[in-house]
Order: sequence, then C-alpha cells, then structure tokens
Amino acid sequence: MLGVNASARTDGFTAELLDEVLEAARRKGAETERLDLVKHPFPLCAGNYSLDPASCGPEACVQGPWDGFGRVAERILNADAVVFATPVYWFSASARMKALLERMTSMENQGLLNLGKPMALLAVAEEEGAAQALAQMLLPLSYMGFVLAPLGLVYAHRRGKGTLKEDLEVLEDARIAGENLVLMAERLKGAAFQEPLPSYQYRLPKLPGAAAD
Repeated sequence: MLGVNASARTDGFTAELLDEVLEAARRKGAETERLDLVKHPFPLCAGNYSLDPASCGPEACVQGPWDGFGRVAERILNADAVVFATPVYWFSASARMKALLERMTSMENQGLLNLGKPMALLAVAEEEGAAQALAQMLLPLSYMGFVLAPLGLVYAHRRGKGTLKEDLEVLEDARIAGENLVLMAERLKGAAFQEPLPSYQYRLPKLPGAAAD
C-alpha cells in the first residue's frame, strides 16, 4: 500500500494522519510505503492532451530524466492500494496534489491503468475547506478508475492541537480507513472491470466512404 503525502512538510499534520492510516494497514497485514511528493519534484502538466490527445500517455508524460513524475507514477501503478493525503491551502488541495492529479491524466487517457484500485483520501485543515479538498481529489480519481474504500474519506482540523494524537475521533477514523482499505484491496485484487475506449477515440474522423449510422 502506498501513501502519497502532498504536503510541503514531511513531519507535519498531513504526514502524521497519513502515517496513522498506513500503520493501521500494517497491523492488518499490508506492506506500506510513504512517498513524500516534496522529495520527487516534477514540472506541471505540459498539456499534451490539448495538442494531440492520442499522444497523452505514460511514456510521453515524463519530460526528461530530471522529471520525478516517472518515479511517482511507477509506485502508484505498482501499489495494490493508494492513500492520497493533502493539507488544505485556501480551501483547496495543495498545489502538489493538484499537479499530481493533472500529470496522472497520462495514466488514464490511453487506458485506465489504475482501474479498480482501492483508495482512501485524507485532508488536514487549519479552519474550513477539508470537505472541498477531498471532493477535488475524489472526482478526478474516480474518473481514473480508483475505488473509494468504505469510510475512506478522513479529515482533521488542526485548530491549535500540538499533535493529531490529541483527537481520538480522528485516530479512530484513520484506523478504520486503513483497515477497510486492506480488506477492499484483498477482495478486488484480480477483478476484471469494464472500461470504455479513450474519449478522444470517439471523436476520430470517419474514413471516406464509411457508412453512417
């Protein structure tokens, strides 16, 4: 199981909440890894889809040997389940999380490479906006084929706390999310899900003389 930390800090509240979910998964028997996006910088989406939709794919997306997205994508693709965690900056997911979601277009445009993969989503806010940040992640990831684990949406409000361990309700939510994610991954592994053709293929011009329906 992979945990993706989209905070600028590797020791902040977002990382702490993510670690709680991963620890619950480990106690359930899963092997876990935490990936801090700040350690794997990558440039923003180059908009290949807008230029040529057919060219937007995992191979074309890596913009040179210095592009850390390739390492991030490889870990996401190889994971049986993924926990995406973000701090809330101005009522939104962090810029790192948004950049990751945009680059992940290359992992769904020529086939849903993460189809049926269980996920959990975490957000940590100082004030409000946690629900908005979770929704901003949930919609695109669902379109990419990820499947939300039961009770897999967890948010925490910092509000002057020195540590999240002071919030027993959040700790329980994290435990449940981690355990449910393991259970769901075990049940869905190897399942064959239906997927559509890439959307741009429906817009390809018809060949001359082709019959119209």
